[in-house]
Amino acid sequence: MLSLAAVKFRSVLAAHGGPVQSIETGYFPVRGQRTVLANATLAPGLVRKGALSLYSAADGTGTDPVAAVARHKAVSEALERWACDSVARSERATEFGFDLDPSSNGMAAFPGLLSRQARRSAVLEAVERYSLIAWWEGYAAAQEVATDWPGVSALAIPGPLGGVTVVAHARTEWGGYVYGHAAEESVGAACERAVLELARHEWILRSRWLNRFAGEAVEPSNVFERRLVFFATEEGHELFRRRATARPARSATKPEVICDREVPGPWSRYATVWRFAYRPLTDGYLRGGERYFFL
Repeated sequence: MLSLAAVKFRSVLAAHGGPVQSIETGYFPVRGQRTVLANATLAPGLVRKGALSLYSAADGTGTDPVAAVARHKAVSEALERWACDSVARSERATEFGFDLDPSSNGMAAFPGLLSRQARRSAVLEAVERYSLIAWWEGYAAAQEVATDWPGVSALAIPGPLGGVTVVAHARTEWGGYVYGHAAEESVGAACERAVLELARHEWILRSRWLNRFAGEAVEPSNVFERRLVFFATEEGHELFRRRATARPARSATKPEVICDREVPGPWSRYATVWRFAYRPLTDGYLRGGERYFFL
């Protein structure tokens, strides 16, 4: 997709009157290859902040071999969060389906020429989240697929109306298990994105493992962080493995689209924000606790 980030993000920093307070970059390995990780933090007061002990407190994260692209992805994700948090708490919430799905499912921001570029990313995220929930709840089957990465296994879940979600998983050198999931139009493309997410989770959990070894680890209170930690254990991976080999216990009906539109606001100066969301099958992804696989 053609990105206009170099032009649209010229004044995105707070120093130039924009909403982004800072952008930080670093490096981490993705199955042996050096990758840039960028974190973008919004100006104070634009979004609510939760308690995190493992994930970065940044509002947007981007990864790419090219530093500029990683930064642009981080800014886009931060703008998406700004839009999501602002609208979900406003009188416009029902217009965008936040009364039925109060999460950021199906949200995407892209600094492109055409709004359909943001919509494509939003649709893929909606497919990923819906398929993952359907699989974990016993509505959909997952098929094991081969990957190009040694030591990485993967499951493919067909999308509700097209596309495919891939869940990549691997055992780490220090003994825990890590996962990543993503949706795309093909298994190969979804695998690439899922492995990137897996590598980021591996880096986070490795840091936690080192902190525990030094006696400095803090037990996370955020449910998504607790899930990451639980499914890294033998017990968690066994629960994941049993679900991976189980057959669907029921059939899901055709999903209902509850939102498919641009989310306009002050962020629109920098990027198109779109929401494409299905009516959730259940609310387990939000209330299911640490034993619910939704990272």
